[in-house]
Amino acid sequence: MSPQAPTAPGQLLRGLGLAACASLTLFIVWTTLGTRYPAQIMYGVALLIGLIATFALKPGPLAGRHPRLDRWLSGLLIVLTLASSGYYLLEYDAIAAFREGLPNQWDMLCYGVGTLLVLEGARRVEGWTLVAITGGALLYLLWGHYLPGELGHRKLWFDQILEVGYSYQGIYGIALGAVVDVVLMFVILGAALRHTGAGDFFNFLALRLANGRRSGAAQAAIIGSALFGSVNGSAPANVMSTGVLTIPMMKRAGYQGRFAGAVEAVASCSGQLMPPIMGVGAFIMAEITGIPYPTIVLAAVVPAFLYLLALSAAVAFEAGRLNLAPEDTSDEPFDTRRRSQGIVLLAGFATLIGLLLMGYSPTWCGMSAAAVVLVVAMLLPGTRLGARQWLVVIIDGGRDGLAVLVSCAAIGIVIGAVNVTGLGVTLNQAIVSLGEGHLLLALILAAFCSILLGMGLPTAASYLMVIFVAGPAILDLGVGLLQAHLFVFYYAVLSAITPPVALAVFAAAAITGERTLGIAMSALRLSLVAFLLPFAWVYHPEINLEGIGWSGLPALLATIAMMILATIGISAANIGHYRRALHPLERLSLVIAGIVALTQGLLLSALASAVIVALMLHARRGAPLPTKRSLSP
Repeated sequence: MSPQAPTAPGQLLRGLGLAACASLTLFIVWTTLGTRYPAQIMYGVALLIGLIATFALKPGPLAGRHPRLDRWLSGLLIVLTLASSGYYLLEYDAIAAFREGLPNQWDMLCYGVGTLLVLEGARRVEGWTLVAITGGALLYLLWGHYLPGELGHRKLWFDQILEVGYSYQGIYGIALGAVVDVVLMFVILGAALRHTGAGDFFNFLALRLANGRRSGAAQAAIIGSALFGSVNGSAPANVMSTGVLTIPMMKRAGYQGRFAGAVEAVASCSGQLMPPIMGVGAFIMAEITGIPYPTIVLAAVVPAFLYLLALSAAVAFEAGRLNLAPEDTSDEPFDTRRRSQGIVLLAGFATLIGLLLMGYSPTWCGMSAAAVVLVVAMLLPGTRLGARQWLVVIIDGGRDGLAVLVSCAAIGIVIGAVNVTGLGVTLNQAIVSLGEGHLLLALILAAFCSILLGMGLPTAASYLMVIFVAGPAILDLGVGLLQAHLFVFYYAVLSAITPPVALAVFAAAAITGERTLGIAMSALRLSLVAFLLPFAWVYHPEINLEGIGWSGLPALLATIAMMILATIGISAANIGHYRRALHPLERLSLVIAGIVALTQGLLLSALASAVIVALMLHARRGAPLPTKRSLSP
């Protein structure tokens, strides 16, 4: 027997998985070009391919101790996937026409096996957290009628539960639909940018822009992570791709390891909040709200600016506190390769933004931009792809989307359970009743729900789940549709740096070698402004630039100016330095005044801004506030 024989099943599985990834990319492109199928067929085919790739490429539960047995288990799961998904696709017309609500035994077997396969796929791509959430939803469907009071629901029979989970109400619902219809095409665009080198140009540009600054290394990390993360759409993935460069660079410059990891984690979240792409969040939001894409992008401009300003100010103050020397962060020449990458990037983004503003669908715009990126790359010497690289682009276009595809399919079960049992209505009533007298408390509860439910999930999955749970309650409190969706979306993004799950923080800890808890605490401090911003536009919806006329421009500019002051003040208080070390009383005063300026009405915001200006002027003169001991006789 050949010595390679024992590994043959592994090689076969890997080949099958890579072929499935390539097939997923080609299927998305094929359907975008105009060969459309009924929604359930499209989602079913995409999920079928995605599950095959997941079982073939991701290790199973027996991989550590019994790798060969694990490969056979993965092969069995692939066969079951073909059987259950194939049955559903072949029988879909009959199910929709005659057996909806009245499934036969074969339907129930298909639903049960298909649901278990999705749960195992979710475990392989996102871990046990997602399985626990989804499994909890299934248990609630099964036994929730035993719960007392408002938490209980009417009894559901087993066949009803299976049908809710494995139908357009659950797995094949709006969450999976948003991924297939919008997200996967932008994953393909991201793969094209990465493999042509256009994505790497973000880091080069960031280093150039930060050159010669005292906080240059950290500023380069912020700029590069924000730019690349806008296309990447995943904070943990962005940390792993850009952090391997930026975190060591910050440590060499003199920043502490945990601070450098926190900066990268917080900056990687900013990309998903930064227009025009927002990690495809803007497209999903437009898809499910009906709000025009340009309106969403415009609404995100001021909050994204304040988010990045807070982080940029914090690293500048930290550099001042540590008395770091100005850095030379750009020693790489702007050669032919870099010029080619810049041209490819500019061509791709110009195509994307131009077509979006002309009113074409996001999926068509993403495909057109990917095509332009690849064509222009082939025309330039520094970015030209070989046959093998083309194949890698096609494979990675599907492989990079597996996590969000399978996890959103699983999240569909949670959405279905919330809708069918009325749990969403119960939670909404609780939040609304709290908000009748205390809007702030109700918003805090909604924010807590958004973070808690979003932990450990890709942003698209957590946003889609939370908006159907907490979104209606925020709308019932009188918050505008756009503001409510942005509120939930921001906290879905920030769940990536919120303990105990904090996936972006775990990724940063793996690079720095520092303790995860230390990085998480630093990240929370650096992102204080980010956690306050959703409250800012609830109380000041004008900063979303929606319906602002010339008459409202002076008030808008005054509000933004006060928020800039608040952002800088809070950042200085977080670091404890502004031209000099700040006294604890100064720091506390700056934080309180900043929170008031961000979240309260015009008069209180103006008074708080005056306090911030006075404290910062006092700090500039170099005289710290007297301590209690110096005040005593």
